[in-house]
Amino acid sequence: MKARNILFFYFMVFMMIFAVSLYFPEKGVELSNGVLLRFPSPSILFKKNVHYADINKILKGENTVSDSSELSLYPPGVDTNLSAEMRAKLHRLQFPDNDRSTIYNFLESLFQISQDKNQALRIMHFGDSQIEGDRMSSTIRYNLQSRFGGGGPGLVTIADVVPAQSINRSVSPNWKRYTAFGGNSIKSPGKAYGPMLSFSRFTSFLPDSLISDSIRYQAWVKFSPSKSAYSKTSNFNRIVMFMGYNKSNTIVELLKNENEEVTLDTILKNQYFRQISWHLSETPEKINFKISGNDSPNLYGISFDNGEGINVDNIPMRGSSGVDFVKTDLKMLEEYIRLMNVKLLILQFGVNVAPNVVENYKFYEDWLYNNLMALKNHSPELNIIVIGISDMARKNEATGAYESLPNIKKIRDAQKNAAFRAKCAFWDIYEAMGGENSMPSWVYANPPLAVTDFTHFNAEGARYISQMFVNALIAEYTDYEQGRKKTIKTDSNNIKNGKNQ
Repeated sequence: MKARNILFFYFMVFMMIFAVSLYFPEKGVELSNGVLLRFPSPSILFKKNVHYADINKILKGENTVSDSSELSLYPPGVDTNLSAEMRAKLHRLQFPDNDRSTIYNFLESLFQISQDKNQALRIMHFGDSQIEGDRMSSTIRYNLQSRFGGGGPGLVTIADVVPAQSINRSVSPNWKRYTAFGGNSIKSPGKAYGPMLSFSRFTSFLPDSLISDSIRYQAWVKFSPSKSAYSKTSNFNRIVMFMGYNKSNTIVELLKNENEEVTLDTILKNQYFRQISWHLSETPEKINFKISGNDSPNLYGISFDNGEGINVDNIPMRGSSGVDFVKTDLKMLEEYIRLMNVKLLILQFGVNVAPNVVENYKFYEDWLYNNLMALKNHSPELNIIVIGISDMARKNEATGAYESLPNIKKIRDAQKNAAFRAKCAFWDIYEAMGGENSMPSWVYANPPLAVTDFTHFNAEGARYISQMFVNALIAEYTDYEQGRKKTIKTDSNNIKNGKNQ
């Protein structure tokens, strides 16, 4: 047989294989006795090379923070004046129409604390499972407390899904958690979910007819400083409990160390939302709350701080896409913001949107925008930073490689558009971590910086990425501080020269 005939024969065989591959079911055809017949897809025949993001520069350019080393808010070798070279390395915050005044209220509050450490402000960090266990909030908190003062882990819930590294907690088994978010969660009959969009009870919602003076229920919750927490997190002397909607008087007993009673308080019934505060001389080794009553109150959370400097509340909302704020009574969040002097909200969501692959995410943009505006309408002086979706990867069965989900950029853009429409700042964590196909690089790093679900950072990776966010935040503050000091100096000179008359 001639060579050209052989070549033609091979070509025809290949074309037949290719034609079959185009129409053969991707999942195969099941034959008798459970035998599955599969055929290679065209993507196998024309397999493309998958390039993972090079994150070496990111890892060399950003520091993690450890308690045993000197605190560094910037990459090594760069001074705190933020030179032009440093600015090029930063993944800066982004602003609508480049208007940085969208976070000036927060930056001014930081400046005031830098002048008077006795002042206090709070940041609330809301997010999905990416921030569970205080993984990212803890590093943000530690950096800011190291620079501006403060201590303690902030607001913590009673019953939670994942233990937090910031404080140890154990609870009696009769606590139930109610949330405004999550499809499988227990829902409240009303909208009074509180500042964390969740609360805990040790009785179910009892009708008035079943509340008896002769039947008392009780529960307990114990806390102790965590050895895995940053040192400043384990330094607190003020405890604030938030509760409400108790249909009977509630007894709250606070004990420290080995059952040393601090106080016994009676909380009168029919309180909408209130706080109970305790001031201690020092951080106790153990804290034990015993709570009892004929009916359980809604217990919205307990805050641990030292009443000065900065604190950061870690509020993970597993299963949420950041659009659940309109489902709750925002007046309660507004009251918490007022009581605790909250100046900044950080909203970090997106991983629960990604499984819903659609062509256009304008619907999500509108939902998120409505939630942002609801928050701003209730607290107009509050500043908000939206952190976009991080990279997520799934295994491509055809290529065998892990690749970024095709809709990550679309979701990121929807979040950014919503933030800008609502006059909020935006931080692009997707680009900061390396962009397309960067999550596999974080998973395969040595040591690993993300877990093998190719979605979540591990503890070390969370420290890296949150440090990058802190760098961006401090960069904005440094710019603001320098401009603020120039203004003060100019005003002082004008007064001295009589130009104010």
